[in-house]
Amino acid sequence: MEFWHDTARSRRWLGRLILFMVLLLLPAAVVGLFARPMADDFGYSAATHAVAVQYGFDLPRLLAAAWDTTVHYFNNWQGLYVSGFVLALQPGLFGNRWYGLTFFWVVVPLFACLWGCARLVVRRLDPKVRLLAPALAMLFLFAFVQGMPNPAEGLYWFNGAVNYQLYFAAAVLNAGVTFALALPASATRRGRVGLMAAGVLAGLFIGGGHQVVGVLNLLVLLLAAVLCGMRRNFRHLPALAAAAAGLAINLTAPGTRVRVDGFSGAGFVEAAAKSCLLALSEWVRWLDVPLLCLLALLALPLAHLARSPALSDRVFRRPWAGPAVTFVLMWGMIFLPSYSMGGIGAGRLINVVWMAFVLGLAVSEFLVLGWAQRVRGLPVREAERALARQARRLPGVAAALLVCMACIGSHTVKEGQDNHFATSLEACYELASGQAQAFAAALDEREALFLDETASDVTIAPLSDEERPWLLFFTDLSYGPESWGLTGYYGKNSITVVEPQG
Repeated sequence: MEFWHDTARSRRWLGRLILFMVLLLLPAAVVGLFARPMADDFGYSAATHAVAVQYGFDLPRLLAAAWDTTVHYFNNWQGLYVSGFVLALQPGLFGNRWYGLTFFWVVVPLFACLWGCARLVVRRLDPKVRLLAPALAMLFLFAFVQGMPNPAEGLYWFNGAVNYQLYFAAAVLNAGVTFALALPASATRRGRVGLMAAGVLAGLFIGGGHQVVGVLNLLVLLLAAVLCGMRRNFRHLPALAAAAAGLAINLTAPGTRVRVDGFSGAGFVEAAAKSCLLALSEWVRWLDVPLLCLLALLALPLAHLARSPALSDRVFRRPWAGPAVTFVLMWGMIFLPSYSMGGIGAGRLINVVWMAFVLGLAVSEFLVLGWAQRVRGLPVREAERALARQARRLPGVAAALLVCMACIGSHTVKEGQDNHFATSLEACYELASGQAQAFAAALDEREALFLDETASDVTIAPLSDEERPWLLFFTDLSYGPESWGLTGYYGKNSITVVEPQG
């Protein structure tokens, strides 16, 4: 009997696995409640905050102010015709404490898109294993949260996290749509039209959200269009055209030209060479213990899905294609900021490159397992059956691997950020030490000063080292007049940062 088709056992096993991952993620969610707005959060939401102060939760006025913000940034800073609207609605509009919802703003859409992608893939490879799709989605979400190179910018700072993660999540879902459209008989005619329409909408949405993720989405669609076009399958062309159009609008916007003029970019050859070397160095640094644990957890389900009759043997004849495509995608994501701004960019950009690397490595493992079984004829299936006979021990092994992932942090390509635990364990430490609470209390005190209507000129001190937890702290104001737009955001004559007394 196939392990994955034993409905009662597989549902019980996968259900417990999902629950255990949720429990391990709880510290990361709890520490997120102490997050507070910083830096660009105030500039992007100044107009919507003014509406919230005067009218409260007046949705039409809030949406109109968010649209005005989008138009302003499109013409004056960057062509993010979708992202500017979303960033204007940051959860701290109605008070600092609401900002703690940022973590859920990130993980809920990410999980939904991972689930959607997994469902599209699993249903076409083996529709009998229904619980496998949410289990895979939860496993990837767990890996992303625990090992993210820069969680402060990728999970807890709204302006950085949502501006990258939301569109990366959409690109993952669109990859699932792309896979579904690549199969000869993936759906009914009506279903294929629906998938094609979803691909078009995703391309326009991602293009208006983030340029680097837009490049990733475009490259995936271009690869699919070339490979499927050789078999006279042209279903990806509308999505490809939409992705190209969305990215073109973004890159040619007046605001994008203003932003690029403020940076000293590298030459084409220099940027291409640096991006190649940086992608290679990332492979070396990111092939760490947590990633090996993830690949071990994926081995059984991927080996099973690789046997699907929905795929022909020729799909697995070139197992090296997975790592090669992954490298090209990483190179493309790094090249754009290197060429336009002279470097890879901030930690939030490194996060999405790393996430693309993790997914690419999972696809590579799938191709290798399919090659081993269907091309080389290795006894992978017999090994899977032998493990199935040890089903009572598998949950303990899986739990041990998950705990390892929840304890050991991932590596970054920037110095000074390798001496931290994985997100959940780091969250436990910062909660137990009081750093998270001290950070929130200090910024709540600032907000109280800003909300004092009797004070038109406010003086504040920068955060101390004890008030700068690694997970939650992104940056702080420097001495002198504040530079985040707080003066206009709170309606003050002046806000000045001075050295703390005593």
